[in-house]
Amino acid sequence: MDPLSEILRQSRPRSIAVGATDVGGDIAIRFPAHDGAYLYALETGDCWLQVEDEPAALHLGPGDCVVLPSGRAFVLASNLRLPTTDAAEVFQGRPNGSVASYNGGGRCLMFAAHFEFDASFSRFLLNALDAVVQVREAAAKAALKAAIEAMIGELQGGQPGCEVVVDHLAHIALVKVLRHHLADVADARPGWLYALADRQMRLAIAAMHDEPARRWTVASLAGVCAMSRTAFATRFKATVGAAPMDYLTRLRMLMAARQLAEPGARVSVVAQELGYESESAFSSAFKRVTGSPPGRHGERAKARLASPPA
Repeated sequence: MDPLSEILRQSRPRSIAVGATDVGGDIAIRFPAHDGAYLYALETGDCWLQVEDEPAALHLGPGDCVVLPSGRAFVLASNLRLPTTDAAEVFQGRPNGSVASYNGGGRCLMFAAHFEFDASFSRFLLNALDAVVQVREAAAKAALKAAIEAMIGELQGGQPGCEVVVDHLAHIALVKVLRHHLADVADARPGWLYALADRQMRLAIAAMHDEPARRWTVASLAGVCAMSRTAFATRFKATVGAAPMDYLTRLRMLMAARQLAEPGARVSVVAQELGYESESAFSSAFKRVTGSPPGRHGERAKARLASPPA
């Protein structure tokens, strides 16, 4: 199994808000701290992006595409020295899937998507990313540009079913950005996401995702990678940032959190399906990793899923 595909599938967006804006004149728009992730892509024109607590602003031009997964506040501006206007004021009353013009348009045409996810798996994904994820490679930018043009064309055309098409295209664009980012910076830092670029570590991670209930040991995982136990443990910790058994426990608890949110879920059954011989051992591990007992977590998760997205 491809671990990134599984995490993305498990992190399925709870909602996707999409739209395009044709901005004219000079403006600085401030977006508050947020859940989920934003994706922005410029079709024409340019603008500046400043994410809270990031030391440098980023200048975006035609074909540039970024994802903002940190949840921090940020500003999009023609000039960062301008006083900011709240995003709620600029986009108030704007329907999802629309193409809007601001200040008469003509300066910058931008596509935007906001992905809201269910918890657990999404934080596992988003917390592994930089505050700003940008595609830099020319061929990758060209491929994304075609996808963005298709989304803007769908929005402008307004044909029946266009919102569904744009939702799917936006999700595909998100996955492509993450894939290119992974290839671009894989050697730069530890983390499970970046470790997927290492073929041997990817084999070990995929094995755990394929059979999370198996009684894995460091030695058996090393065997999957055709490495010695010591060499594997050292490399896994260096690339993933966690010991193999710690990663496996975290993965199991993420899967448990998802299962416990399902109607009729029973702690004892979830524990058995994830390889735990006793409910008490599973409950202890779950509380240690998530901070709450599995029963309470399941109740809260079901309540969140039952409520409509804001």
